[in-house]
Amino acid sequence: MKEFPDCFPENFETEILPEDAREDNKDVYRVIKNGILDRESFISTYEEIQRGLIPPKKRLNLKAPGTYSTSCNMQYSEAQYALDVFMRHHPRAFIAKGVTEGSCGPSQLTSEREERDNTHVDWWVYKGGAPQFYFIEVEKKDEEKLL
Repeated sequence: MKEFPDCFPENFETEILPEDAREDNKDVYRVIKNGILDRESFISTYEEIQRGLIPPKKRLNLKAPGTYSTSCNMQYSEAQYALDVFMRHHPRAFIAKGVTEGSCGPSQLTSEREERDNTHVDWWVYKGGAPQFYFIEVEKKDEEKLL
């Protein structure tokens, strides 16, 4: 169960995954680009590129941990910003609220290793993980009440 996707490099765990990434539960928001809350909604940027779902970035850093992560945010407003960007190409996209369930893979607040001023979370989801079971779609009006 604690295996990373087959397309990840062999040295992912030993040389790329941050040592202080932990299997813990962080409350987060995730943009569900395809409009369906399923396992495919939680694949990493690297997997999206490998499957041809997004074009490869011009300067893709294969040694950067974030390349292999599933992106989440701890603040709704940051997820809303990402949703606004994705909606241009993914009209069915929505925001889901959930938790980086530790049994699905380790996570880390990106600012713990990079200089950032946001609440971006990198989550490295195991091949056999089922993160979709720890998320629900949220209505914009419900979250705006919390702001």
